[in-house]
Amino acid sequence: MASELVKRRVFVPHALGADEFLRVTWHDTRRVAVFSIWSGAECTAAVPVRGAVLPVVAVLPYGALGPPRRDAGPAPYPDALVVPATGFRLPTARSA
Repeated sequence: MASELVKRRVFVPHALGADEFLRVTWHDTRRVAVFSIWSGAECTAAVPVRGAVLPVVAVLPYGALGPPRRDAGPAPYPDALVVPATGFRLPTARSA
């Protein structure tokens, strides 16, 4: 019924085009969503989140989809981003 309408897996590509993505899978029997980080075909981290907490998690992207703020500046250039020492790879610059 209602659970048949729920998409069970979503892939979110890396915003800067790296070979990394976020995968979110819904596990109905346990009422848990698993947020996992993938680098190519390798899962590098996973966090299970109980279904009861998902509305709280959804507030951030839902709020981000509102009208743009007047004081919002342009998106940063990829080489201006702060990247954790243990973290993410930035794509190499492509020549035009």
